[in-house]
Amino acid sequence: MGYQIRIERRAEKALVRLTRRDRRRIIKAIDDLAEDPRPAGCVPVKAAPRGTYRVRVGDYRVIYLVLDDDEGLVTVTRVRRRGGDTYKGL
Repeated sequence: MGYQIRIERRAEKALVRLTRRDRRRIIKAIDDLAEDPRPAGCVPVKAAPRGTYRVRVGDYRVIYLVLDDDEGLVTVTRVRRRGGDTYKGL
């Protein structure tokens, strides 16, 4: 079963600001979430609502929600470089 990917505006803006190389790698990782929303290496984000996960792509983190497996929707909420405020405000 394939999942539908939805990217929030905040994440889209972050992608535009990245280098072409980083953007390509992150978009590939996001596209891969359509086939497997919980790939090897994904980690649940503890300080966020249930169903929030992150995957690591180099120095960046893709933070996303899988709220309902029956609906088949993955919502990418953030794309951020790993740092002190990566998970603030989740």
